[in-house]
Amino acid sequence: MKGIFRNWRTISVSTALSWSMKALMVALIPNEIYNGQYLFSAAAVAAVCLSLVPSIVQRNYRITLPFELDFLITLSLFLHTFLGEGMDFYQKYEIWDQLLHLYGGGVVALLGFVIVYTLHYTRKVRLSIPMIGFFTVMFAMGVGGLWEIGEYSIDTVFNKHTQDGLDDTMVDMIDDLIGGLVIAFIGMIYVRYSRPEARVRLAKPLGEVFGLGSRIDRLMRRITKAEERIRKAKNGNRY
Repeated sequence: MKGIFRNWRTISVSTALSWSMKALMVALIPNEIYNGQYLFSAAAVAAVCLSLVPSIVQRNYRITLPFELDFLITLSLFLHTFLGEGMDFYQKYEIWDQLLHLYGGGVVALLGFVIVYTLHYTRKVRLSIPMIGFFTVMFAMGVGGLWEIGEYSIDTVFNKHTQDGLDDTMVDMIDDLIGGLVIAFIGMIYVRYSRPEARVRLAKPLGEVFGLGSRIDRLMRRITKAEERIRKAKNGNRY
């Protein structure tokens, strides 16, 4: 039992939440296959694989991605896949699609900002702060456009109804634009004023959240003492 709690306290809160959402998305796949939702099952598998990309990049290329990008991307995919499609939130709540496009546009813009900021920081590309913001917005709009093309293709090939006409597509694109503008504005402020050592990140170890570490320690001491009492009682009964 001690081995179970050996390394947990060093895991960050965002990492724990991210992997919990990945596990829920994986758990949803067998149920969807059983119900004959093969297209959605394939999309869920793709979402899980995509959510692993930031972790793979950080581990293999030793690149530290800011703003807990792994968590934000996983959350976006979780809201779309598990809640939106799996729990039918798209059908239950009309505003769900718009909220996700606002959030998803922001996450995609954040990814674009990370790319251009990394190139800028490593001096591979020298851009002014306004150009960094412009690239961030264009990146969000470009990926948003590809997403709409993908939805249109799915509707055409598989006779689905992910799009509800021109108005739906344009509102989605406007949401992508708003999300991109917000992240671009924040990103430009970040480049101009922030210091790397002053960044606030959701990286607090689980062992420090709500005193969990000390509480687990107390629990483990009680378990150890109980085991010692049981062992002594058994040894006493032998004689």
